[in-house]
Amino acid sequence: MGKEKLWGYIDRNGEMVIEPKFHGAGNFHEGLAVVKVDWARGFIDREGNYVVEPKYQYAGPFRDGKAKVMLDDVWEYIDHEGKKVGDAEPENMADDSVAPEEPIPTAKGKKFGYADKDGKFVIKPHYLQAKPFSEDRAAVLVLSE
Repeated sequence: MGKEKLWGYIDRNGEMVIEPKFHGAGNFHEGLAVVKVDWARGFIDREGNYVVEPKYQYAGPFRDGKAKVMLDDVWEYIDHEGKKVGDAEPENMADDSVAPEEPIPTAKGKKFGYADKDGKFVIKPHYLQAKPFSEDRAAVLVLSE
């Protein structure tokens, strides 16, 4: 099998804390992050353990204890354990805003790293893509073996 582009998570020191094994990765909200495996989306905790197994066509971030998901073309809200807590209307729930004090994903050439507010790299650019930090974790795309 050849190399594959996969998402993992780094900490503020640039250390890989959740190994790259996801086809897509979102920011952490309320201690959980949406990840994509093949076509399905689920949720992991800050250690990379599945809290809600990937099975959803769509999954948005947690807000006020619930996340909007779509399963079999039906929209609903789930709790942190994946239990349905209500019906939902389709809409875009994505909001991965960056707090100004956070290191910002910054490109240098074709690689991404993280720069402080003055533009100085605090994590060297060597990722294919990078997302903002959220709850001390940031999703990064790497070329896996």
